[in-house]
Amino acid sequence: MKALEISSVTFSYDKPAGKNKAAGQNYALRDFSMEVKSGQFHALLGPNGAGKTTLMRLITAQLKEYRGEIFIFGRNNFDKRALHDIGYAPQPVSVYTTLTARENLRLFGVMAGLTDEEITRRLAEVLEETGLAAYAGKPASVYSGGMLRRLNLAIALLHSPQLLLLDEPTVGVDPQSRNHIYETLMKINAAGTSIVLCTHIMEEAQRLCSTVTLLDRGVTVFSGKMSEIENLEKFFLEKTGRGLRDD
Repeated sequence: MKALEISSVTFSYDKPAGKNKAAGQNYALRDFSMEVKSGQFHALLGPNGAGKTTLMRLITAQLKEYRGEIFIFGRNNFDKRALHDIGYAPQPVSVYTTLTARENLRLFGVMAGLTDEEITRRLAEVLEETGLAAYAGKPASVYSGGMLRRLNLAIALLHSPQLLLLDEPTVGVDPQSRNHIYETLMKINAAGTSIVLCTHIMEEAQRLCSTVTLLDRGVTVFSGKMSEIENLEKFFLEKTGRGLRDD
């Protein structure tokens, strides 16, 4: 079964001013397709501005004006049941820093529609999984960068999603936190959770993922098995070029 199926998705942040305006639009994604089978750990890679974060926002229905189709375990991504199957950890850490980890998780659990019993059970489990149990009563404002990243992940995992979307989950963290996040992700993937990982750390992608889609300027430049690639960073540069992407 396919955890994620994206078919010919085209999206632009421009708003056409008439029938003839579409041809001159700047596209964030253009005729983009991707599949992730159930249980796969899939890397979504690309330079700055390639369209990766836009794609994450489309999958999670934060952006809606696009052409093409997106399905989550066979359901259209606008279906609330499909969205409930997704856990999303965005690149910006999305926590309330005045609240403790426990309070953050309880709040997000309510927003996800979990019962009090489910929240209590899952809260304890994800705190343990992410190594935050000993700090659950402290406000997030005193957390290190690595701890905040792990709390961001804990929130995404709280409702036991079948598909986990991760946008740069280890950026700016210390080696110990990065390794803990790796071990957590490998454990939940082994238990059956499908994962899509966006990262600029090539070693991370090659270590964790079995399949990869390489995206550049909104189009697919490679899609296949990670085992087909000997040196991912070299391959990445060959496919996307060595020019700087500062815009």
